[in-house]
Amino acid sequence: MAEATVPEAFTADTQSQQLSSTQRTEALPAAAAAYDGTDGSDTESAAAFLKERFEVELEFVQCLANPWYVNIIAQQGYFDKPEFINYLKYLMYWRRPEYARFVVYPHALAFLDLLQNRSFRDEIKKIDEATRLTVLQQNHWRWPNYREEGGAAENENTEAPLSR
Repeated sequence: MAEATVPEAFTADTQSQQLSSTQRTEALPAAAAAYDGTDGSDTESAAAFLKERFEVELEFVQCLANPWYVNIIAQQGYFDKPEFINYLKYLMYWRRPEYARFVVYPHALAFLDLLQNRSFRDEIKKIDEATRLTVLQQNHWRWPNYREEGGAAENENTEAPLSR
C-alpha cells in the first residue's frame, strides 16, 4: 500500500499560508489537476475535486462530534503531529455561517474549537475524559439546560422525563 503524502499546505504554518478567496479560486484547477492527474484545464474535474473535498472535510468535521472518535485519534498520536494540528486549524473555516449550515451535529464545531487547545488534546487521550464528555453530551441532549456542576439549571425541573 502506498504511503499517503501530507499536502504541502499543512506542513507549514497555516498563518503564513492564508490565501484570499480569489487566490484560492484561481488555484483550484491546478489543485484538481494535481489530484486527478489532468492538465488543470478541465473545469469539470475541478468541480468534482471540490465536491469530493467538501464531502470528505464535512464528514471528518462531523466525526469530531463523537468524543470516542476524538479519543481514538488522540490515542493514535495524531494530535502530536504538527501537520494534523495545522489541518485542524485549516478546518476552522467550517465555523463560518456559509459552511456551518451544512454541519448536522453542532457539537462537532464545539469539539473543533476545543481541539485548538493543547491542554484539551492532551486530556482527551484519557478514557475518563472521553467518558465525562460523553455523559455531558448525552445529558445536554436530554436536558438542554443541564450544567455539569449542579445538574439541571436551578430554574428548570430537575427530574428526568418519566419513562414508559
